[in-house]
Amino acid sequence: MKKIILASASLRRHELLNLLGIEHEVIPCNEDEKQIRVVEKSKPEMKQKITPKTIEQMILELAYQKASCVSKILPANKKKDTLVIGADTIVVLENEIIGKPKSKKEAISMLQRLLGNIHEVYTGLCILDLNADKILSAVEITAVSMIEWPLEKIEAYINAENVMDKAGGYAIQGIGAAMIDRVEGCYYNVMGLPLSRLVIMLDKLEYNYLLK
Repeated sequence: MKKIILASASLRRHELLNLLGIEHEVIPCNEDEKQIRVVEKSKPEMKQKITPKTIEQMILELAYQKASCVSKILPANKKKDTLVIGADTIVVLENEIIGKPKSKKEAISMLQRLLGNIHEVYTGLCILDLNADKILSAVEITAVSMIEWPLEKIEAYINAENVMDKAGGYAIQGIGAAMIDRVEGCYYNVMGLPLSRLVIMLDKLEYNYLLK
């Protein structure tokens, strides 16, 4: 059985791999993410040029960068029969990337934009097969519909749940589930790791999930 390394510090992704019973080691990339989120700081005219296709390209590049970063620091003896999983998840509203809030004020502003609307959650996946020198990548997209909430309820939510490390300023698996009206696509993708897509990719790289 091939070894799995998760190139992410995300506790949610770690928990989701555990949910599937996939044994793995967590080795996050320590390099700064010079990220796809640079788009958020772009000039307004640049934001207007962002399309679903370019969003997919950017999220795949970041997922690859995370996996590649970890593969470079692994000693030779840890690369044999090893698969490195890189992933990154973003929230997109009307072709604009909504990142992680830097303050409670920003989190409230994000949710005021998302609530009452439908947004997309993109996750880029990249798996490096270090032994065979293969790369598999994919993008999963889930549409999330949210109900409207008044300001006082949004503020109460922000005070009740830590959302500073969550794209869009909410967590579907937490108290924020009360905001979700409908999900079209993979639920686990909104948590940060589309599990069925991941297993299909692992199968292609001869990681025989459940057939141990």
